[in-house]
Amino acid sequence: MYLRPAYRRLIWLALVAACAAALYAWRGPAIIGDAEQAASALWRKASAPPPPSDEALQRGQARRAAPDGGTGHTRPAAVPRKCQLNGQTIYTDGPCPAGSQEQLVPENLSVIPR
Repeated sequence: MYLRPAYRRLIWLALVAACAAALYAWRGPAIIGDAEQAASALWRKASAPPPPSDEALQRGQARRAAPDGGTGHTRPAAVPRKCQLNGQTIYTDGPCPAGSQEQLVPENLSVIPR
């Protein structure tokens, strides 16, 4: 029995489509779930701001530790502190609460006075 080349191609295409459908039915939801998790992790990593360099952190810490210049008529700016307590980040202008760990404050942190 002789089949035209076009019919042979259609039969192969139908077999490939049937195999792809069977593979999707067998592992499709797991593969799609893994792909969604990988894409969201990649998006979070790509959209996160870059960490400050060591040089920038040192400049910021030195600027906060420097004296105001002695003008006297302005209220000195509060030094912000970043504290880690039970997996939560707390920003304060006073000392860190008991049991927390003080972290380096990013240089580009903006503080809005009350």
